[in-house]
Amino acid sequence: MSNLLFSNAAAIVLAGGKSTRMGGPDKSMLDVNGQPMIQYITAQLKPLFGAVFVGSSDVAKYSFLGLPVVPDKTPGMGPLMGIASCLEASPFDVNFITACDIPVMNAEFIGRLIEAAADADIVIPVRDDGRYEPLYAVYRRGVAGKAEALLGAGEYKISELFSLVNTKYIPFPWGDWYHNINYRDDYLRFTGNG
Repeated sequence: MSNLLFSNAAAIVLAGGKSTRMGGPDKSMLDVNGQPMIQYITAQLKPLFGAVFVGSSDVAKYSFLGLPVVPDKTPGMGPLMGIASCLEASPFDVNFITACDIPVMNAEFIGRLIEAAADADIVIPVRDDGRYEPLYAVYRRGVAGKAEALLGAGEYKISELFSLVNTKYIPFPWGDWYHNINYRDDYLRFTGNG
């Protein structure tokens, strides 16, 4: 008997970004409690999911995690290609996808996303101000084909996928736990130095 909360689902950490807004340092490797942020994230996910892997075209860079690393089928096409490539490689139908710059994994909220996916292809958190968080969301494996069709048509925005499949939007309780580390100030605030 598995003790994993989401034993029939995978967690995917996308780590293909250029960290341009950070001004140079690789966000995935920023120190969080003495370890690279991506390791801090995957350590939270491993006790929860039936599989955890990383989406990145730099396979060697993340080999230290001891997790599968799935490269983009076509590099340089952004996060939508990362999503499509990882969904195709996933051993599970239900997949929680997060970015490597959101350090805190809220198991309770992730559980609500997965529960909502019982009758949806994508479950997207939406903030009070109407903004989506497509990289802290749940995607079914079957969405990969639609994502690839969009990319083939020259469309790279993740949000374009939402109208093509059964997408459910749920309120995002982005309280004190939620941090998206885009800029140096975000990182300093998260680590208590800002």
